[in-house]
Amino acid sequence: MDSTMHLPTSEGADSALRSAAMQSLYFHRTYLDAVRTGRKTTTVRFRDPVETGPVNMVFELDDEVVLPGVVTQITSKGVATLTEADAVADGFRDLAELQDKLRFHYPDIRSTDDVTIVHFRLTS
Repeated sequence: MDSTMHLPTSEGADSALRSAAMQSLYFHRTYLDAVRTGRKTTTVRFRDPVETGPVNMVFELDDEVVLPGVVTQITSKGVATLTEADAVADGFRDLAELQDKLRFHYPDIRSTDDVTIVHFRLTS
């Protein structure tokens, strides 16, 4: 007996499946301009699983702003091994500013912890 589930292939069903599978990546409102202008092309995440593929980038403002994008690459790295280049790609002036922001967003983060560098781009 075939146990494969067959789903309708109408455009509506495909669209519903895509939106149900769409992951969201949440950002603090202060990063909206940097993402829109392309100054921020990565985000460093701690204990926040993300996968490559389509993503809704959600900015937490009074009126939520959602930008469509795609996660192109994911890299794991120790906090202590983050570089100036990692900081600049994340939209910061330097590594010290990135480290300050990581402590702001993740108060429990330690230099011995691993983080995920999420590479992304806008799709429209």
